[in-house]
Order: sequence, then C-alpha cells, then structure tokens
Amino acid sequence: MYSKVVENLLKGRVNPSLVGLLQALAVAIYCALIGSFIFYAGESGVQPGFVGIFFMLVLLVFSAAVTGSLVLGLPAYLAVNKKIKEALFILGYTLFFSFVIILITMVVIFSTILS
Repeated sequence: MYSKVVENLLKGRVNPSLVGLLQALAVAIYCALIGSFIFYAGESGVQPGFVGIFFMLVLLVFSAAVTGSLVLGLPAYLAVNKKIKEALFILGYTLFFSFVIILITMVVIFSTILS
C-alpha cells in the first residue's frame, strides 16, 4: 500500500500530509513492537548477561536505521531528485504527526496514572 502512495505522490496525486501520516504511523507501530518485546523480555526474569547487552545494542542500531529510513528515506530521495519543497513538506508532516502521537501517548499515560 505504501509503495502505491509513494508512486502516486511522485505523480502529484497524493497529498504530502498523507505520506507524513503513514510514515509517522509506521514509526509508531515499529516502536510499539520493539517496546512490547523489551517489556515482555524484562518480565521473563532472565538475567541477560553479555549476550543480552550485545543484543540490545545491536537492536538499538538496527532500530535507528529502520526509523531513520522511515522518516528520512523518502524526503532524501525527493531532495536528490530536486524536489526540495515536497521533501521538506513530507519531513515536516512526518515530524508533526509524530509529535501528535507523542502527545496522545502522554495523555493516555497520565490519564491512566491519575485515575
């Protein structure tokens, strides 16, 4: 689905805000999956030792690459192809929607803590 949206964006048929929203949602879903893994791994009670620390560092580097690709990949591609305005709009929308997701998450966390 995302490739169709990007293809239509390059042809001028998709609003950059939709692409930004999809990219922000993809990052949020990825973070939720990794967060769930870390949470349930911590609940197991197993001491990770050296291998666990090594795994977490490799996971950190991998996650930085994945989320960096999701956020910056398409804007970088557009910028290389001299579509600077579209690249900046998509990056801006992605960061905006990511911030909105952060705010919603904070509201959910604080509403559960205060209730």
